[in-house]
Amino acid sequence: MENQQIKILIVDDEPDIREFISYNLIRKGYTVLTAGDGKEGLSMAFEFLPDLIILDIMMPFLNGYETCIRLRKNPVFDNTKIVFLSALNESTAKDFGLQLAANDFIGKPIKMELLIKKIEVWVTKPF
Repeated sequence: MENQQIKILIVDDEPDIREFISYNLIRKGYTVLTAGDGKEGLSMAFEFLPDLIILDIMMPFLNGYETCIRLRKNPVFDNTKIVFLSALNESTAKDFGLQLAANDFIGKPIKMELLIKKIEVWVTKPF
């Protein structure tokens, strides 16, 4: 699958983070969508059916954990990769996220080279 065919949804309440990740992924040829909170992220996920969702945990209205639970309840997202991105670097946050059927966890501050390498693995690897 070519990069431009791969849709990535970034859900984070910090505009600078959304722009930083989006800019770098677009430069790599990915189609990128962004949302500012979990409610907007859910709406966009159902509308655009992304291949990968990068999901912040601490957000207003609907946090990342609850957003992940709602996505995983719908079989349309069975093959969608979900990756938590959070300043909560504690192992408990990571473990809890993985228990919710997220595929991975990346801590903030973001190391863009690492994120891009991981995305390349996530989008080519079966669920």
